[in-house]
Amino acid sequence: MLSSIAITFASLLTSSASFDYELACGTVNSTSAQSQPALLLIGGDEAGRVGEVEATEWFLASGGGGDYLVLRADGVGGQAQWICDNFSAQVSSAAELSVDSMTAANDPQVESLLAEAEMVFIAGGDQSLYRQAWRDTLLSQALEAHAISGAIAGTSAGMAILGSSYYAPATSGVLSSELLNNPYHPLSQGLSHDDFLSLPWTANVITDTHLDRQHGPDDQNRYGRLFALLARTWQDRDSARPAHAIGAEEGAFVAVDQTGMARVFGNGAAAGAVAYFLIAHRTPPEQQTASLPLIWDKQHLAVKAYRIDGSVNGSGQFDLINFGATASGGQWMDWWTSGGAAGFNFTGGQCASCGSALPPGELIHIDGFEVW
Repeated sequence: MLSSIAITFASLLTSSASFDYELACGTVNSTSAQSQPALLLIGGDEAGRVGEVEATEWFLASGGGGDYLVLRADGVGGQAQWICDNFSAQVSSAAELSVDSMTAANDPQVESLLAEAEMVFIAGGDQSLYRQAWRDTLLSQALEAHAISGAIAGTSAGMAILGSSYYAPATSGVLSSELLNNPYHPLSQGLSHDDFLSLPWTANVITDTHLDRQHGPDDQNRYGRLFALLARTWQDRDSARPAHAIGAEEGAFVAVDQTGMARVFGNGAAAGAVAYFLIAHRTPPEQQTASLPLIWDKQHLAVKAYRIDGSVNGSGQFDLINFGATASGGQWMDWWTSGGAAGFNFTGGQCASCGSALPPGELIHIDGFEVW
């Protein structure tokens, strides 16, 4: 959905030292649009990908032809103009809003701009800046209110902040091997829980993006990082609560409808368009201590992961409200580590132990969530 084309916006409505608002096309509040709840989680490198147009059309349909607002920090971009150029008949307006400070995030005008939108798209960027500028503000309250009845999307950093747990590093992000070999690695200090956004679909969920992107001197992917972040989430919070995760490869679009059912747009594993839904074992890791390798094995059953390969028109089903109670069109996998990065069983999109379904009798029910 991101466009690299330089643009000239149709109208500059508001600009200040801490926030900018630019209208790309249309007229705000020109229709009495009726939106419905929808969530779109995007892996972070979606421009020009197979499934991008179809996922966008699905998202815009949830907005009922209303107003589309791109939310970001550190300056406006070209996403709204891309919507105008390609989907003008499906929106009444498209605009960009950049909010860069808590002062701006507490401005009633910013709150009003969010309240007027039927669709909000949180752009990629720096999730630590989002946390610093938006947390505990009128903006964050408006986003939560919007999620009850409107459509909300996030890509890269925008997806990262949409879980009740989220990872927002102040500097460079932690590598999979660093976190698997030391669950309390200094670079993991950006992990937080239940202090930013609360959305209906992502309670007890941590999200991560760019799973297939290679990082560091030895080209590590992020599958191990997602697993280790889930282990920390399990241990850092109230252990009576379930712990879940959603991870998206860069070309995956996870579309969640008003019933909480997710499907995945994209072009399959070869194109980096796979989404993973992780359910943590109901007992804690065998070893999760600073400076020691993570051990989370549980007889190779520490985490159940449901993998859905994206398709052009959306594939699979996964219930986020009763997490995993309904799952089809994908494949169950077992993730574990017998000891740090060397013992992690899942790398590069392969799995050492895959199955067609959860073992009978292994689901328990806690507070309305199915927890493996």
